[in-house]
Amino acid sequence: MVASIISQLPPESTRHSTVQVDEKSIDLSLTPTETESLTWIQRWRYVSPYMVTAIQSFMIQFISGLNDGNLGIILPSIKAHYGLSQYVVSIIFLCNALGYITAAILNGYLIKYFSQSKTALIGACSMIIGYLVNLFAVPFPIMCIFMMTIGFGIALTQAAANVVCGEMPYSMLMLSFLHAFYAGGALVGPLLASKLLSSQKTWNTSYMILCGLAGTNAISVFICYRKLRTDSEKELDAEKERVLQNHENSQQIQQQSQQQETNSSTTVTTAPVIEPDQESMTSKEDTHKNSNLLSQIFKYKITTIGSVFLCFYTGLEVTIGNWGYTFLINMRSTDTVAMAHLMTGYWSGICAGRLFLGFATSRFGEKRMVYCYLSTIVVMMILFWALPYVGANAMSLVITGCALGPIFPTMVSVAQRLVPNHLYATIVGFLSAFASAGTAIFPYASGILIGSEGVSSMLPFCIAVAATMLITWIFIPDPRPSSKFSAKVNSWMSQFGFWKRS
Repeated sequence: MVASIISQLPPESTRHSTVQVDEKSIDLSLTPTETESLTWIQRWRYVSPYMVTAIQSFMIQFISGLNDGNLGIILPSIKAHYGLSQYVVSIIFLCNALGYITAAILNGYLIKYFSQSKTALIGACSMIIGYLVNLFAVPFPIMCIFMMTIGFGIALTQAAANVVCGEMPYSMLMLSFLHAFYAGGALVGPLLASKLLSSQKTWNTSYMILCGLAGTNAISVFICYRKLRTDSEKELDAEKERVLQNHENSQQIQQQSQQQETNSSTTVTTAPVIEPDQESMTSKEDTHKNSNLLSQIFKYKITTIGSVFLCFYTGLEVTIGNWGYTFLINMRSTDTVAMAHLMTGYWSGICAGRLFLGFATSRFGEKRMVYCYLSTIVVMMILFWALPYVGANAMSLVITGCALGPIFPTMVSVAQRLVPNHLYATIVGFLSAFASAGTAIFPYASGILIGSEGVSSMLPFCIAVAATMLITWIFIPDPRPSSKFSAKVNSWMSQFGFWKRS
């Protein structure tokens, strides 16, 4: 399926300048008209070296989606098993959030001191530990602690998957497929959990399945990411090689100078002399470049504004996915299986949106299309709240899912074009990990609100979050203003210091 879609698209501009295919250099900055001569085989050979790491990244996202989709269905069973109130059971989401935020802070440092591949492996192993403990239905406080471990692992692996796919050719398409697999996992999660519960299985049975998948994922991460080097890591390797070469050249020049002084004490040598502090200055420059990563990435407004936007986005996405089922069985129908199928329709919409709306988003411009998506979400949430009919609610959920689908990969694609190469992995990793915190913070806040005001308060909360996203999107710069309107908005916002384009 990936190959068939790629065959219909021209190579988009990425961080890679050229690639050799059939002894012909393909310029990735060519326009669609100029790339019509490329054959399907040439385009497939162009992307095929990346497919192993792409498939592994898809697997990471699928398991992450399965985790989130499963939790929403088993939450009432966890509440009943431990005899908890709505307030207390919501602590699960808060603990997840702590894991995500910890990963957002540490991700850049882990990549710096280990590597992107080893950081992903650390995350995969953390997931195994968390699932292994929780499948034994341990006491609730212990369960919450290891929910942090699961959140930490998911955030690290998701960050790696976003970086890997963001650096591939056809990155917008690859990111759309990546996040479609998340939606696919979230689609399967409710079906799997409801099937297990309807078969009189306990809620922790689903964690047995997740633990097995996490183990498989850790092994495949080790194999598929073993030789992975991101663009920022390659750039750092090149700089280290340059410093080493300067050091060797300095030693050779000193040796030549000493030999000439020994052979002729009366002859004035004319050997080139390297500036004494050149090597130390280079080392200091490299040290400064790699130190205090957080202060460097926060110089770019896309980091702060983008992380807030994605935190709200994932919070809305998962709040609907987790608490939507609780809302439906309390406010619409007691048919638990049918209501689980409605939530499946929601995740199906997200999956479809990511698969089929990515091209339209690139074609008509990211800024314009995301405005349309967010406006649609607000309208559909209002209809979901106002119309007490299961059929109308099903339609609202599917359309909301379709509109939500392409927003995350679009944001990552926008960030890719606004940050320098050596900070790309750190910034996108931070965006992804911080966004994961939204999947816990907002469901937790929604749970507190439901506990105090009732389950009917969930939808006004979601409408407010969607409206806030719409406002926040105004402050995200357009990396390629394609209309006079976009250019005027960017110019006006720059005058007030909301962002710098470089």
